[in-house]
Amino acid sequence: MLEVVVLIEDVDAVRLSDKANENENSNYSLNVSLAEKDRSTEHLVLNYSLELTSQPPMARFKVSGSATLSGSKDEVKQAITAPDDTRPPPILVMIYERIYSTIYVLAGALKVPQPLPNLLKKSS
Repeated sequence: MLEVVVLIEDVDAVRLSDKANENENSNYSLNVSLAEKDRSTEHLVLNYSLELTSQPPMARFKVSGSATLSGSKDEVKQAITAPDDTRPPPILVMIYERIYSTIYVLAGALKVPQPLPNLLKKSS
């Protein structure tokens, strides 16, 4: 069974507008970076960086860290492979799900709209 440990190593949250409030409608764009840091027969370590920017510009969140995947070679390969061109790899969805609560709390503290928890669609 695949085990995934996600560590947050850096968080940056910025309020971009004095007029922003948490009740306004806002969509978030997402920029993602995933890079292999270490690999062995037992695990794979990825560095990740997710940057969410609201549209219209009210807030920006950047969260980075590492994700360690432990499991069989096939389980790890399946986790890092996108099922098709329209869906992200499952590991990206797992990382977003694990860091979402941090982003949610920061958005509340900044009094800006929270991004949706399902911003990344789950793969089936």
